[in-house]
Amino acid sequence: MQLISRTTAPIRQPISDVSRVSPEAAIKPMIMRLEAALGSRDLAKEIVLLLRPKSPATGPDVDEQTINFVVGYSGSAHSQAALDLALCVAHQTRLAKPNPVLVHVVYVVDKTRPKTIANADRILWQARCLASEWRGSLNAHLRVGQVATELSQVAQEIGAEVLLVGCHTAKHRLVQQLDSQTPCSVLGLPK
Repeated sequence: MQLISRTTAPIRQPISDVSRVSPEAAIKPMIMRLEAALGSRDLAKEIVLLLRPKSPATGPDVDEQTINFVVGYSGSAHSQAALDLALCVAHQTRLAKPNPVLVHVVYVVDKTRPKTIANADRILWQARCLASEWRGSLNAHLRVGQVATELSQVAQEIGAEVLLVGCHTAKHRLVQQLDSQTPCSVLGLPK
């Protein structure tokens, strides 16, 4: 698994329970289960994680704060895999925590390419259909502009925990652009 961390402050971990493991070590069992489910042996080596841990939520309403996941979605097989993973993680999070969990699907239209505008409704409908299989909560966002910028803006506006995208490699142009712009962790799911 290729892990890239861009944090300047030390990673703070809760003192209670078994949470004394690093985020990299905590995600490894999940990736191994995903590999087994997908029948892919090399996923852990190919997945891209730009880790930016958030401070733990505090206050009296901590169990009422919505947990948000953002998925950059284009209708491609890579973005469908990213959406499936986000919906699966959201489902598991709902089972483990009392907080509401919401997946935000973002389709970014390049205004210079009219074909992408015409496909927007179909692509977002496809994402809603995938979400209905998980019976999850999903918000669809249609944005016009540059993909990395728009995804980063949505992630920032909603206070996302993680942004998931489909990509080919760690050197994928979108992943590199998100590295410098996104306020939350980014998970790039190849193949």
